[in-house]
Amino acid sequence: MQRRRLLQTGITAAPFAALGLTGIMPARRVAATAADSWPDAAFHAETLDAAMTALYGERSAIESDRITLTAPDIAENGRVVPVEIATDLPNVRTMTVLSDGNPFPLLARAHVMPAVRPRVSIRVKLGQSANLVALVETDDALYRSTRPVKVTAGGCGG
Repeated sequence: MQRRRLLQTGITAAPFAALGLTGIMPARRVAATAADSWPDAAFHAETLDAAMTALYGERSAIESDRITLTAPDIAENGRVVPVEIATDLPNVRTMTVLSDGNPFPLLARAHVMPAVRPRVSIRVKLGQSANLVALVETDDALYRSTRPVKVTAGGCGG
């Protein structure tokens, strides 16, 4: 009986061991580091200002026309609103999307690698007509662009 149990355990564990050795399966210490840097306070903030403070401290955002925030003027279904942010600003670190009409304003945040063109395309859920706010953090400053979106049906409220 012990031999059968040993073989079953070995067959089950072999693929996981192979993934761990090749580096495909992340180590536990990497997962713990990622969990430590998760902006939990920002995602649970209930106001736009509280979310921005949780993410960027007391830094103020500069209005910029170098950020392209694309979203529909009227969203027929608030459950699926396409949003795209693009910029030609140099040295972009993060791109963030917020909504002043949602119960929790932080909708998405992306970290941008240096060799990547700074562009994020997502679908968000809007509970009501609101202003979408795009924040782009660079090495030097924090930039902002705002766009109103009118929601006619659906959304967070039904």
